[in-house]
Amino acid sequence: MVTARNVFYTTVFSFLLASATAGAESFRVRATIPLALDDITSEAQATATMNDALLITLPADMTYVGGVELKFKIPEIVAAWRDTIAYSLYADVRPRPSAQTVDYEGTRISVNTFPGKLSHIVYIPLSENSPIKHSPYHEIIAVIPNVADGTVFFRMQLAMKGVPDEFEQAVFDVTAKPVLLNKGKLRLRIVEPNDSHNPYDITVDEKPVTLGDDGTVATKGGELLGTGEHRLSITSDDYRNEVRTFRIEQAKTTELTVAMRGIEPLVRIVSPNDARVFMDGKPLTNTKEPFPVTPGDHTIRFDFGDYEVVRTVNAVNGRSYTVQLSVDAAIIEDDES
Repeated sequence: MVTARNVFYTTVFSFLLASATAGAESFRVRATIPLALDDITSEAQATATMNDALLITLPADMTYVGGVELKFKIPEIVAAWRDTIAYSLYADVRPRPSAQTVDYEGTRISVNTFPGKLSHIVYIPLSENSPIKHSPYHEIIAVIPNVADGTVFFRMQLAMKGVPDEFEQAVFDVTAKPVLLNKGKLRLRIVEPNDSHNPYDITVDEKPVTLGDDGTVATKGGELLGTGEHRLSITSDDYRNEVRTFRIEQAKTTELTVAMRGIEPLVRIVSPNDARVFMDGKPLTNTKEPFPVTPGDHTIRFDFGDYEVVRTVNAVNGRSYTVQLSVDAAIIEDDES
C-alpha cells in the first residue's frame, strides 16, 4: 500500500541518490567520529548518531588490505523505521576531515539506507582484487574510493522527516576492521658457493618472477602470491637446478633459504660400517655425505672381509650417483636323501 510516508521517503532518497552524481556538495555533521585502524590486525569501535560522520584511518602499510568492514548494531527504533537513515561514502572531502571539524564539502559517490534489522554489515572495497564476496547478508559498496590520504569518509544522515523524537538519542555501535587480501609474500635467500654471483632464473608455478633487494619475490606486474602451496624452481648454467615447495599464508611473509650447488658430479657411498672403500685406488675416510668428483670414469672398490667388489661410475656434470654395496644372504634347503 502506498502511504504518504513511503512517498516522502522515496522522494528524499531519490534526491540523495541524484546527489551522488551531482558533484561536490556542502554539508554539516553533528560530529566526526574517528576510527583508527593502526595495523592489519586492529579493530576500532565507536558509537555514532544518525547525523555523524565516520573518519576511518587506514593502516600505514596497505600491502595486504583489500577493503574495510563496517559492522553496525542498529537501535531498535531505527530498525522499526527501516530505510529512514541513509549512509553515504564521500570523496574529495575538504577541509581535511578531523574530530574537530563539522562543516565539509565533498562528492557523494555512494548512498544507501539502513535496513529494518538490528545489525548490518557494509564492506568498502579498496582494491580490484578485493576478496569480499557478494551475499544477501551484507552490502558491498559498488565503487572503490580514492584513499591516497589514508582515510575513508562515511556519513550518516536522516532520509525522512516526521520520525519519532527518540531518533535524536538513538545510538549506533560501530566496529571497523580491515579486510585482508588472500595473498602473501615469499622472501627468498639464495646462497651461492664461495660467495659467487652467477646468473640464475627463478620461476614460481612455472611463471618467471623477480627478486627484490630485500629478497622479496614478485610476479610479473608486482602481484602478491596467492595463499596455498607453490612450486619454486631455480635454474642456472653454473649450478644444479633447485626445486622447492613452499606455502603462502594470508597476509604473511614466508621465509625460504636455498643453497645453490655446483654442477660437478656428486657421489654418495652406501656400505656396511666395516667395509673399506677406495676410489681410483685411494681410500675414502668419510662416506657419510655426498662428495664432488671430476667428470669421467671413476673406479669404486669395496673390501669386505675376504670379498672385493669393484664398480665403475661414469660421472657427468649435473648428475648425482649412489654406489651401494648390498650384502645378501640366501637360504637353501639341504637334500638329506
